[in-house]
Amino acid sequence: MADGDSVLESVRNRFGTPERRIDRSSENRIKRWILFDGNRERVATALLVTVFAVMLVLGGLWPVGYQELLAETTTVQTVFNTLLSGTILLVSIVVSIAAVGISQELTSLGNQSERVDTIVEFQEEIEDDDIVDVSPARPGQFTAVVLRSIKQRADELQGIDGTAGREYRDEVDRLQNDSHSNTEEVLTTLSRVPDGTTDELLTGLNYDSSWQLYQSRRILSKYDDELTAEEREIIEDIRETLHKLMVSREYFKTLYYKLELSDLSTTLLTVSLPIIVFITYVLLALNSGFFPDVTVAGFTPLTVFISLAYTIALAPYAVLTAYVLRAANVTKRTPEEGPFVLDGDRETAYDRQ
Repeated sequence: MADGDSVLESVRNRFGTPERRIDRSSENRIKRWILFDGNRERVATALLVTVFAVMLVLGGLWPVGYQELLAETTTVQTVFNTLLSGTILLVSIVVSIAAVGISQELTSLGNQSERVDTIVEFQEEIEDDDIVDVSPARPGQFTAVVLRSIKQRADELQGIDGTAGREYRDEVDRLQNDSHSNTEEVLTTLSRVPDGTTDELLTGLNYDSSWQLYQSRRILSKYDDELTAEEREIIEDIRETLHKLMVSREYFKTLYYKLELSDLSTTLLTVSLPIIVFITYVLLALNSGFFPDVTVAGFTPLTVFISLAYTIALAPYAVLTAYVLRAANVTKRTPEEGPFVLDGDRETAYDRQ
């Protein structure tokens, strides 16, 4: 059983989503494009091209049996009738979900004013902490400013020659090294993201703020009596800045889901109406029986037509798959909430108890 579990884990880490967040800057480019960086319409198109190629390969491997299967008009019609019903149902469900999201935006003037005031006050807190003179308007630039501030304060803490012992220095070094590596990873990702895209909202999600918050709180609690006033002040600043980073990340993630749902609804509605008309045409064409009984390179016109029609009929499902795949991976890779650490590679003070 142990060997089977290890093999399953190896396959999962190679092709699936891992247990912990992955550094997207060093991740496989194809996997990164499918899961995150790729335009969702292009990813859906790539999925459809793959389906069409598989259908043609199957037709080439078993030409006689495949042709006989397609000749069963009733069976093929049943398949396309099911796809037609499923497309209509899929559109109805997505539109209903989008309507629920829109209804949450229909609030009173007072609620809208409170929302804006909260965001402005949050930006002013960043400015009051001397992190930046004017808070950046772009989410990616805002995240970069906050991360550089954490990195700078960690460097200042590491450079202070205090009275604490070697164990304290090791704890501070771990915090500094982690802030450096995480910041460089996020900035590398940010450099590839175009301004004004929804991907900009996701640039800071890989930053391991939960462990750093835990580490700073642990240092402050464990070595409180040995810290100088300057060291204590810097650690408090790091804690407060990490807290602001967490709040902004969750807000950006909410904006991402809102925009992603809007894009999904728009794309799905745009694609589905032509698909519904096309499937209706396919059902009528199958009844007409006008396909000639000829073979070219091992393929008949009926084989190519049904394979292409089936692929096109799957377009709404491919669009849904492309969008949900990215949203699901964003959720899976950012499960931490506040100071709780779910990363198995992160050791805490209580792991060995």
